[in-house]
Parts: sequence; C-alpha cells; structure tokens
Amino acid sequence: MELNEEPVVFLMADGFARYCRDPRVRTAAVIAAAAAACLGLGGCVNLPDGPFAPPPLDVTSPIAADIQKLDPKHAAYPSFLSIPPQPDDVRPASAWGRNIFDTLRTRREAQAQVVVFPQTLYGAEAFAQEQRAKAAPPISPAEAAAQADKTSAFAKEQRARAKPPSPAQ
Repeated sequence: MELNEEPVVFLMADGFARYCRDPRVRTAAVIAAAAAACLGLGGCVNLPDGPFAPPPLDVTSPIAADIQKLDPKHAAYPSFLSIPPQPDDVRPASAWGRNIFDTLRTRREAQAQVVVFPQTLYGAEAFAQEQRAKAAPPISPAEAAAQADKTSAFAKEQRARAKPPSPAQ
C-alpha cells in the first residue's frame, strides 16, 4: 500500500520517530515494547512438556503417594510477608563509594612512595655473577679425596692424644 508514492510503513515509522523525541515518551515506548515482547514470547514457552519436565510418575511405586504430596502444584505459594527483612550488617551504597575512594587514595600514596623512595636493587643478575666469581671454584674429585684423607689423619691423631677422664672421687 502506498500513499503519495511512499510506502505507508515508512510514513508510520517516521511519525513514530518524531513522536518518540520526547524522553518520557521514549521511555514509555520502550517499557511497552518490552512488556509486549514478554507477553508475546511468554505464550511460546511450555516448559512442563519440554525436555526439563519431570519423568512420569509410576503409580505402582510404594512411594507414589509421598511423591504426589511433594508436587509443587499442590504447594502453597509464599506471601510477601515471608520475605525476610533487610539485614542490619549490609553496608549502604555510600560506604561502598567511600571504599573505592579510599582504595584510589591508597594507590596514589603508593605511587608517591615509589617516587620518593626509588628502587635501588637493580642488576641482580650482575650481582650474582660477581659473587660467583669471588667464590672459590669447586674442587676436583682428587682434591676431595686428599682432603678426606687429611681429615681422617687429623681425627686419628686427636683420638691418640686423648686421655681417659680421671675417676670420680
């Protein structure tokens, strides 16, 4: 259908766009569209017959009567009075905001500390190589055996010099 050589759909969309320039109208239109979508899509959903449906009840089972008592269709719906009160130990939103600002302040203080007291421990690998060069080189197996022989000779000499303790009086 056309009107003045323009499709009617485009004329309607243009008029709706001009109408929706007001923020209040736009908000109401969005809410109405969302409600219409929910109602329209809600009719398409049929969960009890879908793949998430409970398995059929075996009426010959000895616990079939107990299972029927637990059926949610027969359960009482909760009322708004059963909603628990808001707990007293929950921080208000303003406290969360203060916490964020405290965290940002602490970060700025830490960055200032880095500027005031700069890092001085640079070149750790160079320091390690320098200390390895100063350290004595590892000994060979022949030198280790010679030192072991010297140690054994020293221990034998000390045992020979040792005197037994005097008897107690």
